[in-house]
Amino acid sequence: MTVRTLFARRMCLLSVCVFSCAALPAAAEYPDKPLRIICAHAPGGAADQLSRIVADRLGHELHQTVIVENRPGASTMLAAEQVARSPGDGYTLLMATVTTLSINPYLYGQLRYDPVRDFEPVTVVASTPFFLAVNAGVPAASVSELVALAKREPRKLNVGSSGNGTSSHLAAELFNDMAGVQTVHVPYKATATRNNELAAGVIQMVFGNDVMPMVQAGKARVLAVTSNKRLSGYPDIPTVAESGVPGFEASVWYGLVAPKGTPDAVVQKLHAALARVLSTPDVRRQVMTSLGGDVVANTPAEFAALIRSDGEKWHRVIQRAGIKVTE
Repeated sequence: MTVRTLFARRMCLLSVCVFSCAALPAAAEYPDKPLRIICAHAPGGAADQLSRIVADRLGHELHQTVIVENRPGASTMLAAEQVARSPGDGYTLLMATVTTLSINPYLYGQLRYDPVRDFEPVTVVASTPFFLAVNAGVPAASVSELVALAKREPRKLNVGSSGNGTSSHLAAELFNDMAGVQTVHVPYKATATRNNELAAGVIQMVFGNDVMPMVQAGKARVLAVTSNKRLSGYPDIPTVAESGVPGFEASVWYGLVAPKGTPDAVVQKLHAALARVLSTPDVRRQVMTSLGGDVVANTPAEFAALIRSDGEKWHRVIQRAGIKVTE
């Protein structure tokens, strides 16, 4: 074979390769189709409102439609199971809560999802604390005075919650433990009923985030907020920690997670887009208005650490208080 013939064959093969590569479609850049945010709560609630605020702005950032699908039920477990079984491609996200990832694993004997093995944390979107409120007739104008009253009269103060094993119940049990007091837990199926009974004096205190109407009506009084720092929207309300129970913190956070196996590049792209969305003053204002909380926008690693640390905290509270729920 002559040098000329060999050269011609090689050039022919090169032409075929170039043509073949050109004929292949270019790899699609994420995202190239609509995304879904699965919300574990019913339409109209705080989690739903937050999901829709995020979906709208995230869609603009990613130049794709972001759809919110509501999948309420079983203490957020139905939605978590659905997303845990979804492909790890970045197109299905879960608006998870502290209940989903840091409480349910210790309340229920068997979960069909694992908060660590089945999800890739993206970011905590927002966090909303509780207000510690008392009936207007309770002779305590501060947390320290409330603690003193509870110690003088053990098991005389009734504390209402939105149900056995809920975040508001756990906040009350954490308060009992850290303040060294004994209160009586009264669970309610409807927060409206709980609030009415707080206003009437049937229960004396609550950890709630919907108490301001009663306060404005003179039926209740807010003593403190349960976050680790004062809320930007209520700067005059002290924290429980600075008011007599050092180290106390109890918040409900909402965060986006993707199914396990979602590529790190996709997680990072989602995080960067969400960070831009959550940094806008308009979104921060909407979060404060709809949730009464503050935007967080932490990193995936920080979110993962929060899931673990809150899980450890609430596990201890559940064990010490002997809280049991039936599925």
